[in-house]
Amino acid sequence: MLCLLRNWGCILGCVFALLPRACQAVPSVVDALKLKPVQDGIQIDHPTSQELGQCTIKAEKINGCTAWVVRDPKGEILRQFSDSNNDNMVDTWGYFRSGLEVYRDIDSNNNGKADQYRWFHWAGTRWGINTDGDANNIIDDWKLISPEESAEQVISALRNKDVKRFATLVLKPEEIERLGLAPAQADKLVQRSKAAVTTFKNLLNSEELDDDCEFSDFGGLKPGMVPAGTNGSRKDVMVYENVWAMVRMGEAHQQIQLGTMISIKGAWKFIDGPALGNNREGLSFFFFPDNGGGAGVGAVVNLSNEPSEKLQDLLAKLEQLDVKITEAADQDKPGLNANRAKLLMAIAEAMPNAAEREQWLMQLADMVSASAQDGSYPKGIDFLRGMEQKLRDNKESIGIISYFEFHRMSAQYYAETLADPDVDYAKAQAKWQEDLEAFIERYPESPHGAEALRMLAINTEMAGNNDAAIRWYRQILEDFPQSPAVAIAQGAVTRLTSEGRAIQLKGDAIRGGKVDLKKYRGKVVVIQYWTTTSPLCIADHAVLSNLYKKYGGARGLEIIGVNLDFDQKDLRAYIKSNRLPWKQLHEEGGFDSRFANEMGVVTVPLMLLVGPDGLVISNNIQAAEIESELQKLRPATL
Repeated sequence: MLCLLRNWGCILGCVFALLPRACQAVPSVVDALKLKPVQDGIQIDHPTSQELGQCTIKAEKINGCTAWVVRDPKGEILRQFSDSNNDNMVDTWGYFRSGLEVYRDIDSNNNGKADQYRWFHWAGTRWGINTDGDANNIIDDWKLISPEESAEQVISALRNKDVKRFATLVLKPEEIERLGLAPAQADKLVQRSKAAVTTFKNLLNSEELDDDCEFSDFGGLKPGMVPAGTNGSRKDVMVYENVWAMVRMGEAHQQIQLGTMISIKGAWKFIDGPALGNNREGLSFFFFPDNGGGAGVGAVVNLSNEPSEKLQDLLAKLEQLDVKITEAADQDKPGLNANRAKLLMAIAEAMPNAAEREQWLMQLADMVSASAQDGSYPKGIDFLRGMEQKLRDNKESIGIISYFEFHRMSAQYYAETLADPDVDYAKAQAKWQEDLEAFIERYPESPHGAEALRMLAINTEMAGNNDAAIRWYRQILEDFPQSPAVAIAQGAVTRLTSEGRAIQLKGDAIRGGKVDLKKYRGKVVVIQYWTTTSPLCIADHAVLSNLYKKYGGARGLEIIGVNLDFDQKDLRAYIKSNRLPWKQLHEEGGFDSRFANEMGVVTVPLMLLVGPDGLVISNNIQAAEIESELQKLRPATL
C-alpha cells in the first residue's frame, strides 16, 4: 500500500512518499486535485462535482515506476504523480487533458521542488528549466521551444514588461561558441545578440506598443540549414530568417518583427530584439541574403504594411475559432475545422504579397492534413484534393502545388488506407511506395522530396530490401544536401553497408568512464540501440543478461547499450531498477541525437554484432541469433 507522508500544502511543496504496505494512508482524490501546474496558462481537465465522487486514486506501475494515478469515471487519467527514481518520493507531477498528458513538473535534483517544466500534446513542445532554484519558479533557460512558441513568449514578455523572460530567449555567448561558426562570424553574432535586450527595452518604452497586446499568429517563410563549411563553419546550423509575429492590440492587428532565430538542439532562440512592423532597423538577415523576394528562405516578406481592415477582421475570427476548437466536443470539431479551413483560405487570399500568401496556404495544408489524420476533419482529404486542382487551374507555383499534394497523400495513406480494418498491409505499403516514387519523379526539387525519399528508404529497409533502402538514402545525400534528413541518411548508409567493415562508436558512459569501440578489439561486442518505452527492447535485456552471465567479461563478450530516450532521467531510473551490468551511452535528443544520427537509427530494437577484429558481423541481429553466432567464434574468442 502506498501512503502520503507530508500534508497537501503549497503547490509542489507537497511531496508524497511511496512506501510498503505497512503504511495504510492513501491520499484522497480531492487532495490530489488541489495540486496545480507550477506554470500558468495550462488547460487541464477538472471533474464536475457530480463526477468527483466517481473518480479514483490508486498506486499504479507506469513505465516501471510507481505513481499515484487519478482517473475520471471513464477511466481516463486526470493526474499522475510519479516516483521516477524509486526513492519513495514523488518527483514528477503530470497533468492531463482528454486522457493525454499536456504538462509535467519535474524535480530533477530531488529537493521536493520542481525545477523543470514540460508541455506536451496540444499544449506544445516547451521544456523550461529553473536553473537557480528561485522560489518563484521562473524559467531561466529552455531545453526545447519551437519557433512559434518562442515568438509567443516574446509577445508575452512585452505584455508583462518582463525583460528576464525575453532574455531567456536570446542566444547566449556560450551557445554561440558551440555553434562552430568561424571566429569573425561568431563575434558578429555575439555583438548582435548582446544588443537584443536593449532593443526589447526600447520597444517597451514605445508609445506605439499597446500594453494589452496579445499574440495571434506566427510568420516566416521556412527554416533553413547552413551546412558545415559555409564561411569556415565547423557544424550544420539550423536557422530561421525574417521571422515575425502578428499581435492584436485592442481591435487592431499589427506585425512585430523578430528577426533571425537559431536552433540550439531544438530550443529556438533569437539574435535580435523585437521591432514594430514599420521599423526594419537592426533586423537585417544574418545568414541568408536579403534578396528582395527571391526563392527559398531568403525571400523577404513585406512587413511594412499594417493589415487591412478586412484582414484584421479575418484574423480576429480565426483567433475566436481556435478557442472554440480547443474547447469543442469531438462531434463538433469536423464542422469547426471545415470553417477554419475556409477562413485560412480567405486570409491567404487577403495577404498583400505572394510570399505571405504562400505561407498561409502552407499552414492551411498542414492543418487540414493533420485534422484528417486525427479524425477531426473527415472531409479534409477531399478538401486537399480540391485545393490541388484549384492551384493547378490557377497555374500556381510547383512548390505550393507539391506541398498540398504531399499532405493529401500522407493523409490519405494514414487516415484512409491504414484505417481500413480489412486493409491488406503488404499491398497498401507497396502502393504507398509507388505513390512516393511517383511524387519524387513529378517534383524532383520539391521541399518534400527529401521527406518522401526518407519514407521510401525506411519502408524498404523495414521490408528487408537493404539495397533499395541504400539507394534512397543516397539520393537524399545527392539531391538534398542541405536537408535536415541528410544526417540520418548518411548514418543509415554507414550502418547498412557496415558488414565486414569497422565502425566508430565513442562517448561518455552515464555511470562514468569512456566508451570507445576501438578499445574492444579482441572481444565480441553486441551494440544495442534501445529505449525504456519499447517492450521488445526490455525483453531483449533478459536475453542479453543471460548471455553476459555465460560469456561476458573475461570470457570474451561485451555489450554496449546506446539508449535513445529523450530524457536521461528515465534511463537512470530503469538501470537502477534493472541493474544492467554493461555500459550505457546516452546523449540528449532521442532519435535526433548524435548516436541515432551516426547509425541512422529510426526505430528500435536494433542490435549490431562486432567481431574481435573490430569488423561488423551483422548490422541487424536478433537477440535469439546472438548465441549461435558466438558459438561460431569459439574457441578463438569465447
